[in-house]
Amino acid sequence: MKFEQKVLITLPHKSLKKNAALNMTKTVMSLVFPLITFPYVSRVLGPVYIGKVNFAQSIVSYFALVAVLGISTYAVRESAKLRDDRKKLSVFVKEVFSLNMISTVVAYILFALALVVVPAFETYRILLCVCGASVLFTTLGMDWLYTGLEEFKYITVRSIAFQFISLILLFVFVRNQNDYLKYAGISVVSSVGSNICNFIHARHFVDLRVKALSLKKHLKPVFTLFAMSAAVSIYTVLDTTMLGFIKGDEAVGIYTAATKINRMVIMMITAATAVLLPRLSYYADKDRNEFLRLANKAVQFVVMFSVPCAAGLFILAEPAVLLFSGEQFLPAVPVMKIMNAVIVFIGLSSVIGSQIFMSVGKERFTLFSVIVGAAANFVMNMILIPRFGAAGAAIGTVCAEFSVTAIQIMWAKEYFGFKKMLVHLFKILVSLSVMLICVSCVCRFFKVYAMELIFGVISGALIYSICLFILRDSLFVEILNQLLGRFYKNNQKEVC
Repeated sequence: MKFEQKVLITLPHKSLKKNAALNMTKTVMSLVFPLITFPYVSRVLGPVYIGKVNFAQSIVSYFALVAVLGISTYAVRESAKLRDDRKKLSVFVKEVFSLNMISTVVAYILFALALVVVPAFETYRILLCVCGASVLFTTLGMDWLYTGLEEFKYITVRSIAFQFISLILLFVFVRNQNDYLKYAGISVVSSVGSNICNFIHARHFVDLRVKALSLKKHLKPVFTLFAMSAAVSIYTVLDTTMLGFIKGDEAVGIYTAATKINRMVIMMITAATAVLLPRLSYYADKDRNEFLRLANKAVQFVVMFSVPCAAGLFILAEPAVLLFSGEQFLPAVPVMKIMNAVIVFIGLSSVIGSQIFMSVGKERFTLFSVIVGAAANFVMNMILIPRFGAAGAAIGTVCAEFSVTAIQIMWAKEYFGFKKMLVHLFKILVSLSVMLICVSCVCRFFKVYAMELIFGVISGALIYSICLFILRDSLFVEILNQLLGRFYKNNQKEVC
């Protein structure tokens, strides 16, 4: 079998800014889908049936965790290193994919046993089976290969296409509460249905006909990351699972409405930084100065965007819930206000734990931090959920995310210039204070919650940006100059 010895898909030739823009575009579209669908679905299905679907998805996520087995992050890092050699990359991909298929079979066996053994699952069996299809699609998708090769354009295009298909299916087939199974199936199609295209398209980058030489060598790093993923899932999914078992489907529905919007914001922020792992892995051993520059900018970026988003959503929680979920979800407002803090914590931990530590092979630090977070989440949920319901689950999640982020920051000190970071933070807090005062005043003029939300967001973004510009925040000015420079070049081309 013949291979091209060196296929130059050389990393520096791909624009990091373009990758971030493409990944954010993909994420924006994945957010537009629920922004259009959730107001419709929440009114059609109501808190109880929304709760049923989300409870089932939380259960399936545990078996998906077994199937993924920590492979994704490990495979992104290693495939980025091997991308210049098609032969080595093909062998690596075949070995990792084979390991992933084995773990998927094990996951489905455990899933089948759970459906039979756990009495609480009896009324959810069909729904769980529908949601369970996502496990196989995720494995076949090999998203880690496309991320490692920085093929974000392809990922973005096919993802948007399937979301449009799902949007049409939703409005055609989901008409009343009895259609909650159809809604669950359409959710699977929108999130991972396009992964079948990934599997077919992968032949352009690797040859899966090669013999998988050894799976054993991948087990140690994969199981380390699996332990980390398991701990993360405990405090990101366990709140929904425990809430469902203790308080029922309606409480899960309220919690879902409360967390839907801030998780959309989190997805936006993490999408912009998710493209860093292959690049940071590339520079980790080759150019430390470039590695540190990217790491510092990523953290500054997260702080600059996450802090105003969290604070703004706190003020606009009520109109946001009313607009996207309806009056029957009003109990979600205080829960949403509590949960908004995780926007900052998850944004920071995604950069430090998932990007910086992973790229330098210090995933054990991330593992320890998420184990602490998982333990904190479990204990807090056990104490607070029985008494406070969805609000208790929110408090537990915030405490867990705070502990994870605090531990990671403590261990990541060597990578950051804290003096420059403090100056950046000071300018952000000053701008934030002005923004909050102005948004509070603007919102008093509107009685319609849709207008209150729209003008609150627009005025907040403008005032915050103007303040950062006046204070000459270095990162904001750099981003603004790049955007204006691109706009000027595009106008010049049109004139010519």
